[in-house]
Order: sequence, then structure tokens, then C-alpha cells
Amino acid sequence: MFRAETPRPLRATVSGQNLQGLEITLSGEGLLARAFCHEIDHLNGTLFISHLSRLKRDSIKRKIKQMMKAGEW
Repeated sequence: MFRAETPRPLRATVSGQNLQGLEITLSGEGLLARAFCHEIDHLNGTLFISHLSRLKRDSIKRKIKQMMKAGEW
């Protein structure tokens, strides 16, 4: 529904544990790095709008309020 460019690194490295509890580290570039960052945002509870400038964020919030008032949200 709402789209905006969000800054993401070209490379990302993540670490965690596998099902056996052993530490693993994965690295990725390009689209995989973006996917890592996207999923880490989910785990941390970071929303899409948190990555936007205040101006863009406020604009989206206004549009949502208008849509709610019109019964479209």
C-alpha cells in the first residue's frame, strides 16, 4: 500500500544458533543482505516507517488517518 526507499547496506552478516544450539554466522550481499536486515527488523520489532525521514513518516501517518476517517483502513 505504501512504498518508500529504505536505506540498506550492500553487505550484512548475521549470527545465531542452529537447532542444535551451535553458533552459526551467515553473510550476504545485495538482495540477501537486504533480506537479512528486513528479517532482523522483524525480530527487533522495528517498523518500516522507522527507517523513513520524519517528513515521509508524518505524510504516511496523515494518509492513514484520512483513510481511517473515510473507512478505507
